Amino acid sequence: MYKIYHPYVKDYKFIKVKDYIQGSDQLTMTVPYLVICSSLKDVMAFKKLGYKNAEAIAPDSENSMIPEHVLNAYKFKYQSIVTLFDYDQAGIESMKKYELKHDIPYVILKLSKDLSDSLRDHGINKTRDTLTPLLKEKLNKTLVS
Repeated sequence: MYKIYHPYVKDYKFIKVKDYIQGSDQLTMTVPYLVICSSLKDVMAFKKLGYKNAEAIAPDSENSMIPEHVLNAYKFKYQSIVTLFDYDQAGIESMKKYELKHDIPYVILKLSKDLSDSLRDHGINKTRDTLTPLLKEKLNKTLVS
């Protein structure tokens, strides 16, 4: 357990028990690319897109940074890393922080608020067709779906 949800407490909806990167236990580290999403919901949505050479993780929230030593370990294991957060001011500002502080480029998917909403609103094919060239541009490589 790493956080407890309190939906009826206004001051703090989550009690953080320990640090955890969502999706990190599922990483194989045998593919060349890593996508840092904004939430576990978006990690699952990314997996549904079927990219065979990219994996995804998510910090506790867009506003919490993955620790530098963890990012350095990921940079050692993956050829390229990119962030894919929500298409709103908070998400874009958080992605810019990753780029400024850790030299990790970002992708802005302008279909819906986030990746999972894009899948819901536009379907797998349109979302993948829109996202793939954006990822290829930032990763400078070929994604396999």
